[in-house]
Amino acid sequence: MTELVIRGGQVIDGTGAARRRADVAVRDGRIVGIGEVGSGFGARTIDARDRVVSPGFIDIHSHSDESVLINSALESTVHQGVTCVVAGNCGGASAPVMGLAAEELDRDIKRYDLERTWSSFGEYADAIDRSGTAINFCSFVGHGTLRMCVMGADDRPPTGGELAAMKALLAKSLEDGAIGLSTGLIYPPSAYGTSAEIGALATIVRERDGLYASHIRNEGDELFAAIDENLEIGRRSGVRVQLSHHKASQKRNWGKVKESTAMIERAQADGVDVIADQYPYTASSTGLAVTIPKWAHAGGSMALCGRLLDPAVRQRIRGEYTETERNWPDIVIARAMHHPDWSGKSVAALAAAATKDPLEWTCDALIEHDGAIDIIHHSMDEADVRYVMAKPWVCAGSDSRANAPYGPLSFGKPHPRSYGTFPRILGHYARDAGIITLEDAVRKMTSLTASRLKLRDRGVVREGAWADLVVFDPDRIIDTATYDDPHRYPTGIDHVIVNGEVVTHGDETLAERPGRFLRLGRDAGV
Repeated sequence: MTELVIRGGQVIDGTGAARRRADVAVRDGRIVGIGEVGSGFGARTIDARDRVVSPGFIDIHSHSDESVLINSALESTVHQGVTCVVAGNCGGASAPVMGLAAEELDRDIKRYDLERTWSSFGEYADAIDRSGTAINFCSFVGHGTLRMCVMGADDRPPTGGELAAMKALLAKSLEDGAIGLSTGLIYPPSAYGTSAEIGALATIVRERDGLYASHIRNEGDELFAAIDENLEIGRRSGVRVQLSHHKASQKRNWGKVKESTAMIERAQADGVDVIADQYPYTASSTGLAVTIPKWAHAGGSMALCGRLLDPAVRQRIRGEYTETERNWPDIVIARAMHHPDWSGKSVAALAAAATKDPLEWTCDALIEHDGAIDIIHHSMDEADVRYVMAKPWVCAGSDSRANAPYGPLSFGKPHPRSYGTFPRILGHYARDAGIITLEDAVRKMTSLTASRLKLRDRGVVREGAWADLVVFDPDRIIDTATYDDPHRYPTGIDHVIVNGEVVTHGDETLAERPGRFLRLGRDAGV
Protein backbone atom coordinates (compact mmCIF):
# COMPACT_ATOMS: atom_id res chain seq x y z
CA MET A 1 0.00 0.00 0.00
CA THR A 2 1.33 3.44 -0.96
CA GLU A 3 1.89 5.53 2.17
CA LEU A 4 2.73 8.92 0.66
CA VAL A 5 2.05 10.53 -2.72
CA ILE A 6 3.66 13.82 -3.76
CA ARG A 7 1.46 15.11 -6.58
CA GLY A 8 2.01 17.40 -9.51
CA GLY A 9 5.55 18.56 -8.81
CA GLN A 10 8.41 19.27 -11.17
CA VAL A 11 10.83 16.44 -10.45
CA ILE A 12 14.53 17.32 -10.57
CA ASP A 13 15.93 13.85 -10.14
CA GLY A 14 19.49 14.74 -9.05
CA THR A 15 21.27 13.45 -12.16
CA GLY A 16 21.38 16.83 -13.90
CA ALA A 17 18.53 15.90 -16.24
CA ALA A 18 15.88 18.50 -17.05
CA ARG A 19 12.93 18.71 -14.69
CA ARG A 20 9.68 16.92 -15.59
CA ARG A 21 6.21 16.91 -14.13
CA ALA A 22 5.49 13.71 -12.22
CA ASP A 23 3.90 12.31 -9.11
CA VAL A 24 6.14 10.46 -6.66
CA ALA A 25 4.81 7.54 -4.60
CA VAL A 26 6.49 6.23 -1.44
CA ARG A 27 6.11 2.97 0.45
CA ASP A 28 8.22 1.36 3.18
CA GLY A 29 10.68 4.23 3.07
CA ARG A 30 11.44 3.93 -0.66
CA ILE A 31 10.20 5.45 -3.90
CA VAL A 32 7.86 2.98 -5.58
CA GLY A 33 6.44 5.05 -8.43
CA ILE A 34 7.24 8.12 -10.54
CA GLY A 35 4.80 9.43 -13.14
CA GLU A 36 1.01 9.32 -13.05
CA VAL A 37 0.30 7.72 -9.71
CA GLY A 38 -3.21 6.64 -8.79
CA SER A 39 -4.90 7.34 -5.50
CA GLY A 40 -3.71 5.01 -2.78
CA PHE A 41 -6.21 4.11 -0.08
CA GLY A 42 -5.24 5.93 3.07
CA ALA A 43 -2.14 7.46 1.54
CA ARG A 44 -1.02 10.88 2.71
CA THR A 45 -0.91 13.37 -0.17
CA ILE A 46 1.34 16.39 -0.59
CA ASP A 47 0.26 18.91 -3.23
CA ALA A 48 3.46 19.88 -5.07
CA ARG A 49 1.98 21.95 -7.89
CA ASP A 50 4.35 24.85 -8.75
CA ARG A 51 6.98 23.16 -6.61
CA VAL A 52 10.18 21.22 -7.28
CA VAL A 53 10.56 17.70 -5.89
CA SER A 54 14.24 16.77 -5.57
CA PRO A 55 16.44 14.33 -3.69
CA GLY A 56 17.30 15.39 -0.16
CA PHE A 57 20.53 17.34 0.00
CA ILE A 58 23.66 15.65 1.37
CA ASP A 59 26.04 17.80 3.40
CA ILE A 60 29.45 16.26 2.71
CA HIS A 61 31.24 18.57 5.12
CA SER A 62 29.45 18.87 8.45
CA HIS A 63 30.69 19.29 12.02
CA SER A 64 27.52 18.01 13.70
CA ASP A 65 29.40 15.24 15.54
CA GLU A 66 27.94 16.20 18.91
CA SER A 67 25.05 18.42 17.75
CA VAL A 68 23.10 15.30 16.80
CA LEU A 69 23.14 14.19 20.45
CA ILE A 70 22.19 17.63 21.75
CA ASN A 71 19.39 18.38 19.28
CA SER A 72 18.08 15.27 17.51
CA ALA A 73 16.18 17.39 14.98
CA LEU A 74 19.43 18.96 13.71
CA GLU A 75 17.25 22.02 13.22
CA SER A 76 19.37 24.36 11.14
CA THR A 77 20.37 21.48 8.88
CA VAL A 78 17.04 19.78 8.23
CA HIS A 79 15.33 23.10 7.48
CA GLN A 80 17.77 23.61 4.60
CA GLY A 81 16.47 20.43 2.96
CA VAL A 82 19.43 18.33 4.09
CA THR A 83 18.57 14.67 4.65
CA CYS A 84 22.09 13.37 5.39
CA VAL A 85 25.18 14.89 7.00
CA VAL A 86 28.79 13.72 7.03
CA ALA A 87 30.61 14.46 10.30
CA GLY A 88 34.19 13.81 11.41
CA ASN A 89 35.72 16.39 9.08
CA CYS A 90 38.93 18.45 9.33
CA GLY A 91 40.80 15.77 11.24
CA GLY A 92 38.52 15.78 14.28
CA ALA A 93 35.83 13.22 15.09
CA SER A 94 33.84 12.07 18.10
CA ALA A 95 34.98 8.46 17.69
CA PRO A 96 37.01 6.45 18.30
CA VAL A 97 38.23 8.14 21.48
CA MET A 98 40.64 7.10 24.20
CA GLY A 99 43.43 8.81 26.11
CA LEU A 100 43.80 12.50 25.28
CA ALA A 101 41.11 12.27 22.59
CA ALA A 102 38.58 11.21 25.24
CA GLU A 103 39.74 13.93 27.64
CA GLU A 104 39.42 16.68 25.03
CA LEU A 105 35.98 15.47 23.87
CA ASP A 106 34.66 15.14 27.43
CA ARG A 107 35.80 18.69 28.21
CA ASP A 108 34.09 20.00 25.08
CA ILE A 109 30.71 18.28 25.50
CA LYS A 110 30.52 19.10 29.20
CA ARG A 111 29.55 22.62 28.11
CA TYR A 112 26.29 21.11 26.84
CA ASP A 113 25.67 18.76 29.78
CA LEU A 114 26.31 15.85 27.43
CA GLU A 115 27.88 12.67 28.80
CA ARG A 116 29.89 10.37 26.54
CA THR A 117 28.75 6.73 26.50
CA TRP A 118 31.09 5.42 23.79
CA SER A 119 34.73 4.79 23.01
CA SER A 120 34.76 2.88 19.71
CA PHE A 121 33.34 4.11 16.43
CA GLY A 122 30.69 1.38 16.47
CA GLU A 123 29.56 2.42 19.94
CA TYR A 124 29.28 6.04 18.77
CA ALA A 125 27.13 5.02 15.80
CA ASP A 126 24.91 2.93 18.07
CA ALA A 127 24.54 5.87 20.48
CA ILE A 128 23.22 8.06 17.67
CA ASP A 129 20.79 5.39 16.51
CA ARG A 130 19.51 4.95 20.08
CA SER A 131 19.03 8.67 20.67
CA GLY A 132 17.30 9.17 17.32
CA THR A 133 17.85 11.70 14.58
CA ALA A 134 15.61 13.47 12.10
CA ILE A 135 18.06 12.91 9.25
CA ASN A 136 20.66 10.37 8.17
CA PHE A 137 24.18 10.56 9.52
CA CYS A 138 27.63 9.22 8.68
CA SER A 139 31.15 10.10 9.72
CA PHE A 140 34.82 10.08 8.85
CA VAL A 141 37.50 9.12 11.34
CA GLY A 142 39.65 12.15 12.17
CA HIS A 143 43.42 11.88 11.71
CA GLY A 144 43.98 14.25 14.63
CA THR A 145 41.66 12.10 16.74
CA LEU A 146 43.64 8.96 15.86
CA ARG A 147 46.86 10.72 16.85
CA MET A 148 45.42 11.82 20.19
CA CYS A 149 44.18 8.29 20.86
CA VAL A 150 47.59 6.76 20.25
CA MET A 151 50.25 9.41 20.89
CA GLY A 152 48.54 12.36 22.53
CA ALA A 153 49.20 15.74 20.92
CA ASP A 154 52.94 15.36 20.52
CA ASP A 155 54.65 17.38 17.80
CA ARG A 156 56.68 14.53 16.30
CA PRO A 157 56.40 11.64 13.85
CA PRO A 158 54.86 8.42 15.21
CA THR A 159 57.05 5.48 16.02
CA GLY A 160 56.55 2.32 13.99
CA GLY A 161 54.42 0.89 16.77
CA GLU A 162 52.31 4.05 17.04
CA LEU A 163 51.67 4.14 13.30
CA ALA A 164 50.67 0.47 13.40
CA ALA A 165 48.27 1.24 16.27
CA MET A 166 46.69 4.13 14.33
CA LYS A 167 46.28 1.92 11.27
CA ALA A 168 44.62 -0.80 13.36
CA LEU A 169 42.27 1.70 15.03
CA LEU A 170 41.37 3.16 11.65
CA ALA A 171 40.77 -0.30 10.15
CA LYS A 172 38.48 -1.25 13.05
CA SER A 173 36.53 2.01 12.69
CA LEU A 174 36.08 1.41 8.95
CA GLU A 175 34.86 -2.09 9.78
CA ASP A 176 32.40 -0.47 12.23
CA GLY A 177 31.08 1.75 9.42
CA ALA A 178 33.20 4.91 9.17
CA ILE A 179 33.15 6.23 5.60
CA GLY A 180 36.83 7.20 5.49
CA LEU A 181 39.57 9.37 6.96
CA SER A 182 39.79 13.14 7.29
CA THR A 183 42.78 15.35 7.96
CA GLY A 184 42.90 18.87 9.33
CA LEU A 185 46.37 19.91 8.34
CA ILE A 186 46.19 23.39 9.88
CA TYR A 187 44.94 21.99 13.20
CA PRO A 188 47.30 20.29 15.66
CA PRO A 189 47.80 17.42 16.18
CA SER A 190 46.75 16.50 12.61
CA ALA A 191 49.07 19.31 11.45
CA TYR A 192 52.01 17.43 12.96
CA GLY A 193 51.50 14.51 10.58
CA THR A 194 53.76 14.04 7.56
CA SER A 195 52.68 13.13 4.04
CA ALA A 196 54.19 9.67 4.53
CA GLU A 197 52.16 9.09 7.70
CA ILE A 198 48.94 10.21 6.05
CA GLY A 199 49.69 8.14 2.95
CA ALA A 200 50.13 5.02 5.08
CA LEU A 201 46.72 5.61 6.68
CA ALA A 202 45.17 6.41 3.30
CA THR A 203 46.20 2.97 2.07
CA ILE A 204 43.97 1.43 4.76
CA VAL A 205 41.09 3.62 3.53
CA ARG A 206 41.70 2.64 -0.10
CA GLU A 207 41.54 -1.05 0.78
CA ARG A 208 37.91 -0.57 1.83
CA ASP A 209 37.12 1.95 -0.92
CA GLY A 210 36.55 4.67 1.63
CA LEU A 211 37.07 8.39 1.05
CA TYR A 212 39.99 10.56 2.17
CA ALA A 213 38.95 14.18 2.88
CA SER A 214 41.45 16.90 3.67
CA HIS A 215 41.41 20.37 5.10
CA ILE A 216 44.70 21.03 3.37
CA ARG A 217 47.82 22.40 5.05
CA ASN A 218 47.48 25.96 3.74
CA GLU A 219 44.70 27.82 1.90
CA GLY A 220 46.65 31.03 1.34
CA ASP A 221 50.24 31.70 0.26
CA GLU A 222 51.10 27.98 0.05
CA LEU A 223 47.81 26.88 -1.52
CA PHE A 224 49.37 25.14 -4.51
CA ALA A 225 51.88 23.14 -2.46
CA ALA A 226 49.13 22.09 -0.04
CA ILE A 227 46.93 20.85 -2.88
CA ASP A 228 49.84 19.04 -4.48
CA GLU A 229 50.57 17.22 -1.21
CA ASN A 230 47.10 15.70 -1.19
CA LEU A 231 47.06 14.95 -4.89
CA GLU A 232 50.30 13.03 -4.37
CA ILE A 233 48.76 11.13 -1.44
CA GLY A 234 45.94 10.10 -3.77
CA ARG A 235 48.33 9.26 -6.58
CA ARG A 236 50.58 7.05 -4.44
CA SER A 237 47.98 5.33 -2.25
CA GLY A 238 45.19 5.05 -4.82
CA VAL A 239 42.71 6.48 -2.31
CA ARG A 240 39.79 8.61 -3.49
CA VAL A 241 40.42 12.25 -2.45
CA GLN A 242 38.02 15.00 -1.36
CA LEU A 243 39.54 18.49 -0.99
CA SER A 244 37.52 20.28 1.66
CA HIS A 245 35.97 23.77 1.34
CA HIS A 246 38.12 24.84 -1.62
CA LYS A 247 39.13 28.50 -1.54
CA ALA A 248 41.97 31.02 -1.52
CA SER A 249 42.36 33.06 1.68
CA GLN A 250 43.78 36.56 2.08
CA LYS A 251 43.40 39.26 -0.57
CA ARG A 252 46.82 38.83 -2.18
CA ASN A 253 45.85 35.20 -2.94
CA TRP A 254 42.50 35.97 -4.55
CA GLY A 255 42.32 34.57 -8.05
CA LYS A 256 44.57 31.59 -7.28
CA VAL A 257 41.55 29.31 -7.54
CA LYS A 258 41.93 29.42 -11.33
CA GLU A 259 45.26 27.61 -11.07
CA SER A 260 44.29 25.45 -8.08
CA THR A 261 41.24 24.06 -9.89
CA ALA A 262 43.37 23.56 -13.00
CA MET A 263 45.78 21.51 -10.88
CA ILE A 264 42.90 19.32 -9.76
CA GLU A 265 41.67 18.87 -13.32
CA ARG A 266 45.14 17.86 -14.51
CA ALA A 267 45.29 15.27 -11.74
CA GLN A 268 41.85 13.97 -12.74
CA ALA A 269 43.09 13.60 -16.32
CA ASP A 270 46.08 11.63 -14.98
CA GLY A 271 43.78 9.19 -13.19
CA VAL A 272 43.66 10.59 -9.64
CA ASP A 273 40.12 10.23 -8.26
CA VAL A 274 39.78 13.70 -6.74
CA ILE A 275 37.13 16.39 -6.43
CA ALA A 276 36.38 19.21 -3.98
CA ASP A 277 33.55 20.77 -2.02
CA GLN A 278 32.66 24.37 -1.19
CA TYR A 279 30.43 26.59 0.93
CA PRO A 280 28.88 29.69 -0.73
CA TYR A 281 30.28 32.46 1.48
CA THR A 282 33.33 34.72 1.63
CA ALA A 283 33.98 34.15 5.34
CA SER A 284 35.27 31.03 7.03
CA SER A 285 34.65 29.89 10.59
CA THR A 286 37.02 28.13 12.95
CA GLY A 287 38.51 28.56 16.41
CA LEU A 288 40.36 31.60 17.73
CA ALA A 289 43.23 29.26 18.60
CA VAL A 290 44.28 29.20 14.92
CA THR A 291 45.82 32.62 15.52
CA ILE A 292 48.46 30.86 17.67
CA PRO A 293 51.32 29.02 15.89
CA LYS A 294 51.10 25.24 15.71
CA TRP A 295 54.08 24.51 17.97
CA ALA A 296 52.29 26.12 20.90
CA HIS A 297 49.46 23.54 20.70
CA ALA A 298 51.66 20.52 21.43
CA GLY A 299 50.18 18.51 24.27
CA GLY A 300 46.57 19.64 23.74
CA SER A 301 44.37 22.56 24.65
CA MET A 302 45.29 22.72 28.33
CA ALA A 303 49.00 22.64 27.50
CA LEU A 304 48.39 25.50 25.06
CA CYS A 305 46.67 27.58 27.73
CA GLY A 306 49.50 26.89 30.14
CA ARG A 307 52.07 28.16 27.63
CA LEU A 308 50.04 31.30 26.93
CA LEU A 309 50.49 32.36 30.56
CA ASP A 310 54.20 32.89 29.86
CA PRO A 311 55.08 36.43 28.62
CA ALA A 312 58.11 35.03 26.80
CA VAL A 313 55.90 32.64 24.86
CA ARG A 314 53.59 35.49 23.92
CA GLN A 315 56.54 37.51 22.68
CA ARG A 316 57.74 34.60 20.54
CA ILE A 317 54.24 34.13 19.12
CA ARG A 318 54.00 37.80 18.18
CA GLY A 319 56.70 37.50 15.54
CA GLU A 320 55.46 34.28 13.94
CA TYR A 321 53.14 33.80 10.97
CA THR A 322 49.72 32.15 11.13
CA GLU A 323 47.35 31.63 8.23
CA THR A 324 44.89 34.23 9.55
CA GLU A 325 47.78 36.73 9.75
CA ARG A 326 45.92 37.99 12.80
CA ASN A 327 43.85 40.41 10.74
CA TRP A 328 42.06 41.39 13.93
CA PRO A 329 39.38 43.65 12.38
CA ASP A 330 38.29 40.75 10.13
CA ILE A 331 38.22 38.16 12.93
CA VAL A 332 34.81 38.22 14.62
CA ILE A 333 33.81 36.28 17.73
CA ALA A 334 30.95 33.86 17.05
CA ARG A 335 30.77 32.08 20.41
CA ALA A 336 32.57 32.52 23.72
CA MET A 337 30.77 30.60 26.45
CA HIS A 338 31.73 32.93 29.31
CA HIS A 339 31.09 36.13 27.36
CA PRO A 340 27.92 36.05 25.24
CA ASP A 341 28.30 39.80 24.77
CA TRP A 342 31.39 39.22 22.61
CA SER A 343 29.37 37.56 19.83
CA GLY A 344 29.37 39.56 16.61
CA LYS A 345 32.25 41.82 17.65
CA SER A 346 35.73 41.82 16.14
CA VAL A 347 38.84 41.02 18.13
CA ALA A 348 40.13 44.49 17.24
CA ALA A 349 37.07 46.16 18.75
CA LEU A 350 37.02 43.97 21.87
CA ALA A 351 40.71 44.50 22.50
CA ALA A 352 40.36 48.26 22.09
CA ALA A 353 37.44 48.32 24.53
CA ALA A 354 39.57 46.41 27.04
CA THR A 355 42.55 48.73 26.33
CA LYS A 356 44.67 45.69 25.43
CA ASP A 357 46.87 44.75 22.54
CA PRO A 358 44.82 42.31 20.32
CA LEU A 359 47.26 39.43 20.74
CA GLU A 360 47.36 39.90 24.52
CA TRP A 361 43.55 40.02 24.56
CA THR A 362 43.43 36.83 22.46
CA CYS A 363 45.79 34.94 24.75
CA ASP A 364 43.82 36.00 27.84
CA ALA A 365 40.51 35.04 26.18
CA LEU A 366 41.79 31.61 25.15
CA ILE A 367 43.05 30.89 28.67
CA GLU A 368 39.69 31.85 30.16
CA HIS A 369 37.86 29.51 27.76
CA ASP A 370 40.25 26.52 27.82
CA GLY A 371 41.19 27.36 24.23
CA ALA A 372 37.63 27.03 22.87
CA ILE A 373 36.29 30.20 21.22
CA ASP A 374 34.57 30.15 17.81
CA ILE A 375 35.32 32.86 15.25
CA ILE A 376 34.26 34.02 11.80
CA HIS A 377 37.07 35.18 9.53
CA HIS A 378 36.29 37.42 6.54
CA SER A 379 39.05 36.56 4.07
CA MET A 380 37.75 35.41 0.66
CA ASP A 381 36.66 36.85 -2.68
CA GLU A 382 33.16 36.62 -4.15
CA ALA A 383 34.55 36.16 -7.67
CA ASP A 384 36.51 33.13 -6.43
CA VAL A 385 33.38 31.63 -4.85
CA ARG A 386 31.55 31.90 -8.17
CA TYR A 387 34.48 30.50 -10.19
CA VAL A 388 34.79 27.42 -7.98
CA MET A 389 31.04 26.88 -7.89
CA ALA A 390 30.84 26.75 -11.67
CA LYS A 391 33.13 23.69 -11.76
CA PRO A 392 30.93 20.63 -12.40
CA TRP A 393 32.94 18.44 -10.01
CA VAL A 394 32.57 20.69 -6.95
CA CYS A 395 29.86 19.62 -4.53
CA ALA A 396 28.30 21.51 -1.63
CA GLY A 397 29.14 21.33 2.07
CA SER A 398 28.22 23.67 4.90
CA ASP A 399 31.43 23.25 6.96
CA SER A 400 29.17 23.84 9.96
CA ARG A 401 27.60 22.00 12.82
CA ALA A 402 23.84 22.04 13.19
CA ASN A 403 22.46 24.85 15.34
CA ALA A 404 18.98 25.71 16.51
CA PRO A 405 16.97 28.87 17.27
CA TYR A 406 16.29 27.54 20.78
CA GLY A 407 18.16 25.63 23.47
CA PRO A 408 21.92 25.30 23.94
CA LEU A 409 22.68 25.42 20.21
CA SER A 410 21.07 28.88 19.91
CA PHE A 411 24.00 30.48 21.73
CA GLY A 412 26.02 33.23 20.06
CA LYS A 413 26.21 34.30 16.44
CA PRO A 414 27.52 31.32 14.45
CA HIS A 415 28.29 31.52 10.74
CA PRO A 416 25.03 31.83 8.74
CA ARG A 417 26.09 28.84 6.63
CA SER A 418 24.69 26.55 9.32
CA TYR A 419 21.20 27.72 8.30
CA GLY A 420 21.68 28.92 4.73
CA THR A 421 24.20 26.96 2.63
CA PHE A 422 21.93 24.92 0.37
CA PRO A 423 19.08 27.42 -0.12
CA ARG A 424 21.69 30.10 -0.85
CA ILE A 425 23.14 28.05 -3.70
CA LEU A 426 19.69 27.27 -5.11
CA GLY A 427 18.23 30.75 -4.71
CA HIS A 428 21.04 33.27 -4.91
CA TYR A 429 23.61 31.56 -7.13
CA ALA A 430 21.50 29.32 -9.38
CA ARG A 431 18.21 31.19 -9.79
CA ASP A 432 19.25 34.83 -9.34
CA ALA A 433 22.90 34.95 -10.46
CA GLY A 434 22.76 32.12 -13.01
CA ILE A 435 26.18 30.74 -12.02
CA ILE A 436 24.82 27.23 -12.48
CA THR A 437 21.41 25.85 -13.47
CA LEU A 438 18.95 24.72 -10.85
CA GLU A 439 19.24 21.15 -12.13
CA ASP A 440 23.02 21.21 -11.82
CA ALA A 441 22.87 22.81 -8.38
CA VAL A 442 20.67 19.93 -7.22
CA ARG A 443 23.04 17.39 -8.81
CA LYS A 444 26.03 18.91 -7.01
CA MET A 445 24.31 18.53 -3.63
CA THR A 446 22.72 15.10 -4.21
CA SER A 447 23.95 12.45 -6.67
CA LEU A 448 27.48 13.85 -6.96
CA THR A 449 27.88 13.73 -3.19
CA ALA A 450 26.22 10.34 -2.84
CA SER A 451 28.61 8.89 -5.40
CA ARG A 452 31.63 10.14 -3.40
CA LEU A 453 30.27 8.56 -0.23
CA LYS A 454 29.21 5.35 -1.98
CA LEU A 455 25.72 5.75 -0.52
CA ARG A 456 23.41 3.10 -1.86
CA ASP A 457 20.15 4.27 -3.46
CA ARG A 458 20.41 7.85 -2.26
CA GLY A 459 20.90 11.20 -3.96
CA VAL A 460 18.45 10.46 -6.80
CA VAL A 461 14.71 10.37 -7.41
CA ARG A 462 14.15 6.96 -8.99
CA GLU A 463 12.11 3.88 -8.29
CA GLY A 464 13.74 1.76 -5.61
CA ALA A 465 15.77 4.62 -4.13
CA TRP A 466 15.32 5.67 -0.53
CA ALA A 467 12.69 8.38 -0.21
CA ASP A 468 14.93 11.22 0.99
CA LEU A 469 13.14 14.14 -0.68
CA VAL A 470 12.67 17.90 -0.58
CA VAL A 471 9.66 19.84 -1.84
CA PHE A 472 10.56 23.48 -2.46
CA ASP A 473 9.37 26.58 -4.30
CA PRO A 474 11.97 27.40 -6.96
CA ASP A 475 10.80 31.03 -7.10
CA ARG A 476 11.03 31.64 -3.35
CA ILE A 477 13.80 29.47 -1.97
CA ILE A 478 16.52 31.60 -0.39
CA ASP A 479 18.64 31.86 2.73
CA THR A 480 17.65 34.48 5.32
CA ALA A 481 20.39 33.94 7.93
CA THR A 482 22.94 36.76 8.21
CA TYR A 483 26.14 37.31 10.17
CA ASP A 484 24.28 39.65 12.53
CA ASP A 485 21.16 37.46 12.76
CA PRO A 486 22.16 33.89 11.93
CA HIS A 487 19.47 31.82 13.67
CA ARG A 488 16.93 32.13 10.86
CA TYR A 489 15.45 29.37 8.73
CA PRO A 490 15.45 29.79 4.94
CA THR A 491 12.24 30.40 3.04
CA GLY A 492 10.65 28.42 0.24
CA ILE A 493 11.04 24.86 1.57
CA ASP A 494 7.66 23.20 2.09
CA HIS A 495 8.57 19.68 3.19
CA VAL A 496 11.59 17.54 3.98
CA ILE A 497 11.14 13.76 3.83
CA VAL A 498 13.65 11.26 5.27
CA ASN A 499 13.40 7.52 4.63
CA GLY A 500 9.80 8.07 3.58
CA GLU A 501 8.67 10.06 6.62
CA VAL A 502 7.85 13.77 6.60
CA VAL A 503 10.08 15.56 9.14
CA THR A 504 9.34 19.24 8.41
CA HIS A 505 6.33 21.23 7.27
CA GLY A 506 7.40 24.77 6.46
CA ASP A 507 9.13 26.12 9.56
CA GLU A 508 7.58 23.43 11.74
CA THR A 509 9.79 20.54 12.86
CA LEU A 510 7.74 17.37 13.23
CA ALA A 511 8.24 14.70 15.87
CA GLU A 512 9.40 11.89 13.59
CA ARG A 513 13.03 10.75 13.89
CA PRO A 514 13.47 8.37 10.93
CA GLY A 515 17.16 9.08 10.33
CA ARG A 516 19.78 6.36 10.57
CA PHE A 517 23.52 6.13 10.98
CA LEU A 518 24.70 5.02 7.53
CA ARG A 519 27.66 2.66 7.75
CA LEU A 520 30.28 1.91 5.11
CA GLY A 521 29.88 -1.65 3.89
CA ARG A 522 26.25 -1.84 4.98
CA ASP A 523 24.46 1.34 3.90
CA ALA A 524 27.34 2.72 1.85
CA GLY A 525 30.08 1.18 -0.22
CA VAL A 526 30.42 -2.47 -1.14
